[in-house]
Amino acid sequence: MNCRLVAVDGSAYASAYGLGPLAAKLCAHSQLDDAQMKDLLGDDALTTSKAECVKAACDRLLKAKDQNEKVFVGGDYDADGICATTIMKKTLDLLGITNGYYIPDRLKEGYGLSAHTVQLAKQKGYSLIITVDNGVKAHEAIQAAHDLGMEIIITDHHTIAEEVGADILVHPTLMEEQYRTLSGAGVALEISRNLIGNDERLTSIACVAAIGDVMPLWHETRRIVKRGIHNLSQGIPASVCALFNGRGRVDETAIAFQIVPKLNAVGRMNDDSNVNTVVPFLLSENRAVIADYARQLNDVNRARQNISARMLTKAKTILQDDDFLLVYDPTFETGISGLVAGRLAHEYHKPALVMADHNDLITGSARSVEGFNIYDFFSQFDCLKAFGGHPMAAGLSIAKEDYDAFCHQLKDHMAASHFVYHEPIQDAIIVNSQDIEISAIQDQERLFPWPKQLKDPLFAIRNPQVVNVMHRPKVVRYHLANQMEGYDAISFDMNKEYPDAPQLLIGTIGLNEFRSHISAQMMLQEIK
Repeated sequence: MNCRLVAVDGSAYASAYGLGPLAAKLCAHSQLDDAQMKDLLGDDALTTSKAECVKAACDRLLKAKDQNEKVFVGGDYDADGICATTIMKKTLDLLGITNGYYIPDRLKEGYGLSAHTVQLAKQKGYSLIITVDNGVKAHEAIQAAHDLGMEIIITDHHTIAEEVGADILVHPTLMEEQYRTLSGAGVALEISRNLIGNDERLTSIACVAAIGDVMPLWHETRRIVKRGIHNLSQGIPASVCALFNGRGRVDETAIAFQIVPKLNAVGRMNDDSNVNTVVPFLLSENRAVIADYARQLNDVNRARQNISARMLTKAKTILQDDDFLLVYDPTFETGISGLVAGRLAHEYHKPALVMADHNDLITGSARSVEGFNIYDFFSQFDCLKAFGGHPMAAGLSIAKEDYDAFCHQLKDHMAASHFVYHEPIQDAIIVNSQDIEISAIQDQERLFPWPKQLKDPLFAIRNPQVVNVMHRPKVVRYHLANQMEGYDAISFDMNKEYPDAPQLLIGTIGLNEFRSHISAQMMLQEIK
């Protein structure tokens, strides 16, 4: 780990906002302004957007109710899209609007609402379409809807690259400032709250979506996540809670690593599962149904993990040690390629592209490293049949006969980029051992969930007073003294050598609860 020790004066924040030493230094280091501090320390009471676009969508849905129209919901196959579909479906159900929904097959149909799906919806008697978490790029589908005499509401949060020809467009950029960080499910929730009021189950589901889509945890998104975490800790809804691995702490980390991958796995493994079945599971209140489906989701996720592990192992045997890691295997699962590319990029500190055969094309998913904009990189290529993404991830397709030319172009472009990876330097805020006590840590937790500016803060303690050191097969535990009851500093990295009298400890600081006893604890990442 490449760390830089920083001394921070948190006294101004401690005085202005009544913060303890850890929280005050953390906020001072991040140079948060007064508006951000008030956002951080505010309550989780949700608000409701009154934007004209939201009102227009709600009025049209109520008109559909009055006229007994059938409303079709077009969803997406990732966690945000699944959650958004669930929120909209439940809202229409509670309003008594006849409705149906469809989430496309990731591999066979691809992303977003298609013209073919619009045609099928028309044949089944739907007159109004509302998309969730997609649609700003669905130009063919929008045109098909208009050609068939259907109206279409687009609700989405992705970047708008060109004019969207929908009858109504609901998008964070068209809403009040505090709603600009909403995920697709967050946008759906604002429509829902205007139509049916507050529903804690739907708030929890929107919370999962925001974490799954790594949305900025500010403004209304922050309130949704805070409220959702509170609800989930209370078992609301039972369906989502059934996906937690155990009875550990419910926070954004638990949601990100225990809930989100299981929802995403269904979309990636459509040969073994149907992503459309997740929606009734999330809405179910039948304990037996929930338990049975949760077991199935766990099985799908384990299968995804096994396939990912096999692909990663094989990828390592066939990749060449180039500046850009390219792996192509016709037998790879295209739905898993992005996960493998991410693992390769993380392990080798190089951008990576994993490709597989898909119909008549070779399709790949790319992942990047800090400092390398992979979207801009591939934007220069002239042989791509399909392409999309953002600076850290991209998807693309090429014709099989273009593969060799693509490889040459990849090498040439990479050489011309002159990119050199530099390990990011993490700041470690210097604190005193006296600061490591329960009330100060609880005060730090007032800042949860961490927005990006505060993400995974590291703290450093110089010349700690070691009371004893315990070496176990899988853990080393220092017990350190301070003016309170002391605290433990723990490391699970058995590849390190551990001095009995360390000069410097760097890690994260939190609370440990064991058999109803709460204590201060430091999880070590660096020992010197």
